[in-house]
Amino acid sequence: MSPRTAGVRDERGARTLLSRIAEPYDDRIQQLVAEHGVADLVGYAERDGRTPEGVSLERLSSRLIRSRHIDDEQVCRALGLRVLVPGDEEWPEQLHELAAPPWCLWARGPLRLDEVAERGVAVVGARASSAYGDEVAARLGADLVERGFPVVSGAAYGIDAAAHRGALVVDGDTVAVLAGGVDVPYPRANTELLARIGRDGAVVSETPPGGAPARMRFLARNRLIAALSVGTVVVEAGLRSGARTTARAARDLGRHLMAVPGPVTSVMSAGCHEEIRMGASLVTDAAEVVELVGRMGIDLAPVKRGASRDEDDLDPESKRVWQWLRPRRSASVDELMVRSGLGLGEVLSALSDLEERHMAEQLLDGWKRTQR
Repeated sequence: MSPRTAGVRDERGARTLLSRIAEPYDDRIQQLVAEHGVADLVGYAERDGRTPEGVSLERLSSRLIRSRHIDDEQVCRALGLRVLVPGDEEWPEQLHELAAPPWCLWARGPLRLDEVAERGVAVVGARASSAYGDEVAARLGADLVERGFPVVSGAAYGIDAAAHRGALVVDGDTVAVLAGGVDVPYPRANTELLARIGRDGAVVSETPPGGAPARMRFLARNRLIAALSVGTVVVEAGLRSGARTTARAARDLGRHLMAVPGPVTSVMSAGCHEEIRMGASLVTDAAEVVELVGRMGIDLAPVKRGASRDEDDLDPESKRVWQWLRPRRSASVDELMVRSGLGLGEVLSALSDLEERHMAEQLLDGWKRTQR
């Protein structure tokens, strides 16, 4: 084994061990990692319990006792997992943009995370969602994956679950980022959903197997959802919704941030409306999302128009005459001249045009609009 290969293995082992004894959102540990690197820092904690500068690593050392003998390779084989660390081909480079990148990622499922991060769209929102929110999230999930954009979410109740299910209905790619270990289905009611995602997509966590979900881990995992996506859509969220931490992370990363509007009287959409006021793009369907996150000038959303009407294609003179015609009574040419403000030749030309279009007909005492 070459020194380089041994170094990669040592780094991998150090990172998986560090994931068991320190949270990535611990600012103090992040500072020490920046100063010493993961492998050296773990080595100091194992050997001396302090850094060469004399900084105490007691917090790490005390936790090492019950974690250092865990065989992560055996754990991965038993649970069908893989561990990703920086330098792996599948490691999403976008994670390095985070202020607190994960030490490693534990993943289950065939979907490659580096490919997901290139086109993934996060769809997040309230757990106590409304029927409106669930329908919008499911449609977004299905339509996005059909356009080639994997759906990334947190597998929580409500909007998250609806987005995942929408993607799976059309056999699309979806990734669930968990706050606990990937072998700990949470919430329990979504066990079957997570099993399907792990079988066809990917279930991911920075928390090692067996790790329990906790409030701070939920908030921390939201930054991963944003980082694994080129854009984030908030479908439904209250003013204090946890989904807004994902929106904040997307904004901090410079990713596209979008929000779906709802009724102005709905507290479940108040957070979305506030995000729009703060600069998030208003979107109503997948086409509008793809226009923002897709290829510039190519993935354009179709222009939305109302139902077409017969008069839309008329020239200005014909339209002015047509608007003064009535379906149940006739109007003379003189009357049409007065009302439209056009000359005799212009009115007659307009009436001829309307007659050819079957929009007007001549009677004995004048002209009337044709019933269509």
